[in-house]
Amino acid sequence: MVRDFNSFADRGVHIDADCDPLFGRNLIMLTGSKWRSMRASLSPAFSGARCRSMAPLMADSASAVVNYLRETVKGEQAMDINTITMSYVNDVIASCAFGFAVNSLKEPDNCIFRLGKKAVIQDTNQVMKFFGYENMKSIMKLLQVKIIPTEDAEQFSQLFKSALKARREKLVQPRPDFIQILVDAAQGKAKDTDGNTNNEEKFSDDDLVAQAVLFYIAGYDTTANLIYYFLYEMAVNPRVQDKLYEELSTLPEEEKVQYLYESVQGLEYLDMCVNEVLRLWPLVGSADRRSVAPYDFGPTFPGSKHRLIAPAGIHVWLPIYSIHRDPEYWPEPNVCEPERFSKERKADIVPYTYMPFGNGPRHCIGSRFAVLAAKVFLTKFLRGYKTRAIETSTRLSPRAFILRPADGYQLIVEPRN
Repeated sequence: MVRDFNSFADRGVHIDADCDPLFGRNLIMLTGSKWRSMRASLSPAFSGARCRSMAPLMADSASAVVNYLRETVKGEQAMDINTITMSYVNDVIASCAFGFAVNSLKEPDNCIFRLGKKAVIQDTNQVMKFFGYENMKSIMKLLQVKIIPTEDAEQFSQLFKSALKARREKLVQPRPDFIQILVDAAQGKAKDTDGNTNNEEKFSDDDLVAQAVLFYIAGYDTTANLIYYFLYEMAVNPRVQDKLYEELSTLPEEEKVQYLYESVQGLEYLDMCVNEVLRLWPLVGSADRRSVAPYDFGPTFPGSKHRLIAPAGIHVWLPIYSIHRDPEYWPEPNVCEPERFSKERKADIVPYTYMPFGNGPRHCIGSRFAVLAAKVFLTKFLRGYKTRAIETSTRLSPRAFILRPADGYQLIVEPRN
């Protein structure tokens, strides 16, 4: 992932643009110089400065959820948490990434939410598509199998191209959001994280739409899941929830907009809790890489004269979930203990035993955005509500790419005073 990245520079499953014109152009599927250029162009969209400017937009979406709950939840109530988390994340991505202001709890039929729910569906059919592209790509191409159905892909494309057009023709005010980064990338003037202009390559609208769709799909389910598992761990660990509430109670009732980012980022125990939840429930259970050159793994066993030399094209899986719960590295690995990530103990964490967003140059580009969106929501929600568990254990769905609970997202939500 890091030291020998040049030998494992690609992701595992590769779908070409000629197989799937939309999905095959996204950052995860790109390789070589095209990937490097696109990564450099998109990285500024997720810098600390950009996230700071987006925090108020996230807070508006979180406030809309809390206002909805005030109207609908009058006492202790069992609730499908997925309903509010999915709506919140959809509204945040629509606002921060594409400049659309929506309220998906009050308007669940808005076009972005409707398209998103279709695109991120995770079932056996979707899993088999990726299995097919891994093992019989020529047949999948012959059958014209698409990861996102053609009709939905075209609607996504039209939606995002209209947003790009409005920004280019200055029909709307410019904003420090993802769409503006895409406009700059298309013109070959996107700046990297050091402030230098990246003029290596200009991208077509189809290239940019693919990144927009990836941002939506990759951020939608995963960020909502992070929020759910956080609330679940608070529900089954009331001591942790009470301690976190004490910290949240130190915030003023309404943070000043210009200090919102700093206020949220300054919550040390919240940060410890988020890190611990990501250890217990990483956004994906495993990461993968594919070798692009022969690689010598060393002796097949200690003292052996035989060496394991892998040719280019080997698909390597990295079992993040298992590493995160390995008792060799994490004492009582199944216990939620945020103090593992305290300033005093953080240095004890063995390198590469904690990687909820992967690691190295191919790590998740939107990790800072996802964590901030979750923190803003949790800060608003947990100051007004507490959660209790209906079940004290959870089973994982075998059909999903990410760690989805098999039995739904039910928790008891109770208003505070």
